[in-house]
Amino acid sequence: MNRKYLLDSLDGLKAIIFRLLPAPIREAIACVPMTTDGPWTDAEKAIFETAIGIPAERTYWTPGGFVNVPGSNEISKRSRWVEAVAAINHRYLFLDPDTGFYARHNGGSEKKLLLSELALILDRREAVIIYRHQYWPNIDGVPACAYPYVWHGLNMLRTAGFSAFAYQSQAASVFFVCRQELVLAHIRRGFQDALAGVSAAVIERRIVG
Repeated sequence: MNRKYLLDSLDGLKAIIFRLLPAPIREAIACVPMTTDGPWTDAEKAIFETAIGIPAERTYWTPGGFVNVPGSNEISKRSRWVEAVAAINHRYLFLDPDTGFYARHNGGSEKKLLLSELALILDRREAVIIYRHQYWPNIDGVPACAYPYVWHGLNMLRTAGFSAFAYQSQAASVFFVCRQELVLAHIRRGFQDALAGVSAAVIERRIVG
């Protein structure tokens, strides 16, 4: 997360997604903002927490004591940061990187999470929820209901052995990642219950995977 995007429309998207979840799930989500331009002021932190609806007691700004996410070239620091995030004791964890998750670092490593790091973080909880920004992959076979970058991201997660679905929009989406399909089905059912009465076409355009 970078403060120049604070309170843009994508923070609103995150808030909408969390509000649609059943209260027992929503109230068990902790957040790691993954800042790349810290330290943030207390006022900026409070605005972010209010905007996405996750309170201060469940928002972890400096895992391992790191104000910003260490880059991949800082191997020891990066490893300690990942371990600190993995140790956060909540059933669900929302990670808010600048760009999202990838199979390998290819520049701007502090702005993304590797799938291998995601695996370590997921091992200690039921689900990881992760923000991912739009990009333009060159892939075939994308269903009409899915944006190409979302379908590409879902395939990347499944190839890595995760179960996943996405709440998608054109500019950015939020991915729900689990080890067990039953956990994922429970979260997805929460969305379906919240969207009861909404046309199937709308649901199909938002919940993908």
